[in-house]
Amino acid sequence: MPHADLNERQREAVLATEGPILVIAGAGSGKTRVLTERIGHLIADLRVSPYEILAFTFTNKAAREMKERLERVHPGSTEMLWVGTFHATGVRILRRHGDGAGVRRDFSIYDTDDSTGLVKAILARNPNDARFVKSPRVLRDIISRMKNDLVTPELAAERAVSNGEQRVAALYAEYERDLRKANALDFDDLINKVVELFAARDDVRELYARHFRYVLVDEFQDTNPIQMAMIDGLASYHGNLFVVGDDDQSIYSWRGARVEHILEFEEVYPATKVIRLEQNYRSTQTILDAANGVIAHNQGRKGKNLWTDGGVGDKVRVTACLDEESEALSVIDLVKREVSAGTSLKQIAILYRTNAQSRALEDVFKMGSMPYQIIGAVRFYERTEVRDILAYCKCIVNPADSINLKRIINVPRRGIGKTTIDQLEALAADRGVALVDAMREAQSTLGAAAASRVQSFLALFDELRRMADTEVAPHVIDAILKATQYHKHLEENYPDFEARVENVDELVSAAHSYAEGAEDKSLRAFLEEVALVADVDTLDLESGQLTLMTIHNAKGLEFDAVIVTGMEEGLFPHYNSIDDPTAVEEERRLFYVGMTRARQRLYVTFAAMRRRMGMMEGGMPSRFLNEIPERTLESPIEPVASPSVYGGAWSPRREYSRSLRDEYAQPEAADSYSQEASVAPSRPTALPAAEVSGGSEHNYEVGMRIRHDRFGAGIVRKVEGRGEQTRVTVIFDAGSERKFLVHYAPMRPL
Repeated sequence: MPHADLNERQREAVLATEGPILVIAGAGSGKTRVLTERIGHLIADLRVSPYEILAFTFTNKAAREMKERLERVHPGSTEMLWVGTFHATGVRILRRHGDGAGVRRDFSIYDTDDSTGLVKAILARNPNDARFVKSPRVLRDIISRMKNDLVTPELAAERAVSNGEQRVAALYAEYERDLRKANALDFDDLINKVVELFAARDDVRELYARHFRYVLVDEFQDTNPIQMAMIDGLASYHGNLFVVGDDDQSIYSWRGARVEHILEFEEVYPATKVIRLEQNYRSTQTILDAANGVIAHNQGRKGKNLWTDGGVGDKVRVTACLDEESEALSVIDLVKREVSAGTSLKQIAILYRTNAQSRALEDVFKMGSMPYQIIGAVRFYERTEVRDILAYCKCIVNPADSINLKRIINVPRRGIGKTTIDQLEALAADRGVALVDAMREAQSTLGAAAASRVQSFLALFDELRRMADTEVAPHVIDAILKATQYHKHLEENYPDFEARVENVDELVSAAHSYAEGAEDKSLRAFLEEVALVADVDTLDLESGQLTLMTIHNAKGLEFDAVIVTGMEEGLFPHYNSIDDPTAVEEERRLFYVGMTRARQRLYVTFAAMRRRMGMMEGGMPSRFLNEIPERTLESPIEPVASPSVYGGAWSPRREYSRSLRDEYAQPEAADSYSQEASVAPSRPTALPAAEVSGGSEHNYEVGMRIRHDRFGAGIVRKVEGRGEQTRVTVIFDAGSERKFLVHYAPMRPL
């Protein structure tokens, strides 16, 4: 029997090749193997050319692993196979046919830092508009959300009601103009422009749709609207769309993902065959029972029940701690316990809701000299010295890239000061040209000394550009370092220069490593590779270190022992979510993801007090702790006596009462992956629900203007629910979008 080592449901998924197929794949159910086996089945058994197969993954790491598995079983099959992320696939299409969407094929890719730099420059030119957004990063995120929802600047302007919305739409339009002027695409454009291309050029869409007989999508629950539009276009001819996902692991709505894509798949594709993978090959039955018990509280799900024949295993241990320091000490005790039992450090993970939680943990680990790695902190490619050299590379490949040119024009220092740069930027704006072109034209308008320094820089720049036309990427980077004496610059300006030199040398090593295995060894191709690297791609599970990361970053990984920390109301679920039932369901899915990373043992910790904004505050255990079936717990959770603002001792079974007043919430920008993310700000003793001034007596309607005590004026975009469960979505004049339960929100109609 073919594929005899697969279970019945896995085999069904592998052999079902025609038409739309939805595979609901539970955590640890072998979905990656199913995807790989299915591609192998198409190639080896059905004689489908690898050239006719397209597979989407969400990380480069997943793409590499899939190709490696296929290559071991079917040597030579991956050379023509299209396997990669949406962004990588978009780049391949746009390099070939981008002109159909107004994109030059030699475009540069702006990463998040580049995009934020562009936004900063735009706000500097429009100081009166800066008051409509909290920060450049927030405006960048607003623009990204619009792109993910297929909202163009023109459509944003058309929908704008308030002055703030109109100004944000205008800034969005200016951002787009500056991108085009720089011959650059941001990350969202790598997919968005493909969708535009398919809409504008039906012949190009059909070319690719005919080309790919079979389209496969991994992690389907994480797709956003522009990715869904891209998938739909590519699968529009043959209709053989195979998607694998888990609605219970949809945790990226803040990035534009729509769980509705998986929940409503059968409505969009009526002939869909649905297959459920429920047998788990990762965790013990006790861990699965605990996770199943928690996620069963969600309403918006397809429904499944994970099981395993791998044994019952240890019960879940929940540890109550006095504060974050004692929590960190408890965590290190748990780690030592695991190591004493024979678990290697690399098979232990400490997970948390926000990056800010890592501080107390790091302090303890440093004192104990325990080796650890943090995923999602300052990433290698975001370090100053690495970005400096990459900025040189980006300008060499694309001279129109004014954002990166401004970064390196005086690094290392060459006497081109702010006054000169301001003059050059004014000239560029006046003549509608790139900064580098203004530099070439400005010799007569600058003073003799400034003109000489600019000319010297251009001579260096042009020499490096000529070299890049013929040399491979690592040779060009070597030349940049020597020509600029960059190592000397680090030594003269940074006390920790040795570590920074090591980082620069590591970049050179990365370029050499890339060139050794790549068909296209050019600097442009290397930059493309770097731009598409994800955080989790840098994870080193063979380093022998303990791993600390947010649960968002842990998705797709597994460890023998997992410790989930900070299980308190306002932290997990996060205070940005507790007034929105839909958002709470995503928080519950996030906890479910954290729980199902564990193979053998699962630990959960919480603190009775936590330092917020320099002050110690009490809180309540997370509602999710009450949802863990008691039969899966090692022992009842002991209360912790503390001077809690709620009074008395903690009790995990205490009924949850609303404890956060809406006016103390932060904007949505405090997400889980940002270094700026933090726990809830300092707040006064919680008021009973009846004492919180809200707007339940008002009848809110779509289009109504309102004023919120903290966020100011805005417009109601959506109304859901009834009575005390009525919730509204509000777009504020400052550009942020938030949801509120009107019974508790301090707002009123205008």
